[in-house]
Amino acid sequence: MKAFIVTGASKGLGEAIASRIIMQGDTVFSLSRSRNAGLEEQAKKTGANIRQIRADLTDHESVHSLMSSIFSEIALDELDGIYLINNAGMVGPVGPVQENDHLETAKNLALNLTAPILLCSEFIKRTEGVPIEKRIMNISSGAARKPYEGWSSYCASKAGLDHFTRCAAEEQKRISNGVKLVSIAPGVVDTSMQEHIRGLKEGLFPQQNRFVQLKEQGKLYSPALAAEKLMKELLHDSFGREPVMDIRDQ
Repeated sequence: MKAFIVTGASKGLGEAIASRIIMQGDTVFSLSRSRNAGLEEQAKKTGANIRQIRADLTDHESVHSLMSSIFSEIALDELDGIYLINNAGMVGPVGPVQENDHLETAKNLALNLTAPILLCSEFIKRTEGVPIEKRIMNISSGAARKPYEGWSSYCASKAGLDHFTRCAAEEQKRISNGVKLVSIAPGVVDTSMQEHIRGLKEGLFPQQNRFVQLKEQGKLYSPALAAEKLMKELLHDSFGREPVMDIRDQ
């Protein structure tokens, strides 16, 4: 039996990832701002376990108690593996850096970068010395490696997540049966984030038309396909060999 902790699992890519875990018959702990009734119904039908915990991951003081609650329900000695998937994220604020709202900028960094760092820290601490498979997948973006006008906060937060993953992965190499970490870009996925980008006020984001065309040409990954590719990578024997990856290169 495996257990998965997934952030942002109530919709989009996170929902598709959680659904795939349920299809496998494994246990999923969802940390999201809202519940997803469909996932609960799916779990009932397959006999899998899902525990949905409402959480605001920008409230960093709550991360310790959230992880304490989750690990109090997990019998680590009965598992084959435990996995953390940091998927929750936001793209805004969008626009020139000097025009971006300060609070939205801080929220972006809090959700996209600080929260995954704190969750990784808690996960590593609580699984130290446990002789099972332990893996963390941080959902990154191609924007971490390529600058986009209007996405300064998003690009910076994802670049920071990539480099944090590199550093933590180096640390874990020194530890017997350490945690394997990968920060991975999932490609352009057809989610509400993409819908938001396409609906932005003209002029805020110069690359907007590119994403509109990708949608019109059917070149976006469906959440289900992206989730399938990500889960295959997470469970592959080679996971962790490269700490920063792009699913489109696989």
